[in-house]
Amino acid sequence: MLHFKVFTSAEHGDNMAELEESVNTWLGETRPLVHTMSQSPAGSGVVISFLYEEDEDATARVSVATAEAPVEVGARRIDLSTSEAVMITLLPQAELPY
Repeated sequence: MLHFKVFTSAEHGDNMAELEESVNTWLGETRPLVHTMSQSPAGSGVVISFLYEEDEDATARVSVATAEAPVEVGARRIDLSTSEAVMITLLPQAELPY
């Protein structure tokens, strides 16, 4: 389940060091899985917002595993250990009609 959290510099008298400490404390205690973070101006201060999941939501998360395998394009073999650019397109999951 996604949650929303907002921090404003106005809550800390526009003291950015206190705002930073408050955000870092929350991140350290909650250990959220942050999906989106945004920072917006608010008058002379700033608003920081987070869209996140909590640790108890971890059981509902989908595990992702990675594996290394040789990648071949046509007759040419791509060496993944070099800095050669390779485009990887992830397709969305779809239910087959049968």
